[in-house]
Amino acid sequence: MSATDLTIELTEFLPEVMQYVPDVPEFVAINSLRNAAIEFCEKTRVLQIDLSPTALIVGKANYLMVVPPDLKFVDLVEAYADDRLLIPKSSEELSRIYRATDWRTVQGTPGYITRTNYPEVQIVPYPQVAGEFLKLRASVAPTRTATEVPQTLFEEFVEQISYGARGRLYGTPKQSYSDKGLAREYLMMFRAAINETRTRVNRGLTRASGSIEYQRII
Repeated sequence: MSATDLTIELTEFLPEVMQYVPDVPEFVAINSLRNAAIEFCEKTRVLQIDLSPTALIVGKANYLMVVPPDLKFVDLVEAYADDRLLIPKSSEELSRIYRATDWRTVQGTPGYITRTNYPEVQIVPYPQVAGEFLKLRASVAPTRTATEVPQTLFEEFVEQISYGARGRLYGTPKQSYSDKGLAREYLMMFRAAINETRTRVNRGLTRASGSIEYQRII
């Protein structure tokens, strides 16, 4: 599952909300849809993109991750130096691997990648030979100010995202459309959709990776 260059206005999701939540102002419904889309993407990692390759520079360890406008970085899915897989490791794991020295100062053939402070990643060891490119695949989500989202969210997950939006709206206190019972029902449906989609994504990563071990970068 991948994000594409095609986007769609959040207003296109409105029919899935307005007919079920009477009297809700349109701008409130759009905000609820945006928040539901963000949560769905953050918890499932279903929206993935390949970032533009970056040339690795001799002696340089840290590299910026640049995502398209209206999208924010969620997690790193895969990383390669050219066609060589970089294994994700936390700083604690790297300290155990390089017990005799400070892993941040090791130079050689890149074999690991770690997150420092977003939007940077750090390559370990840092390159000593020029010519390779860093290739990153990341999961992303809409930003809080996005008015458009990748079209795949609408085509494949409009119902699931609308469950989250309706649940949030029904749970808003002291409104004409407030309904605690319906809020619980739709939020349960939303969480079930998140769990199902996350399982599909994880299975897809496993099939695509073959014998490659996937580890979440901390």
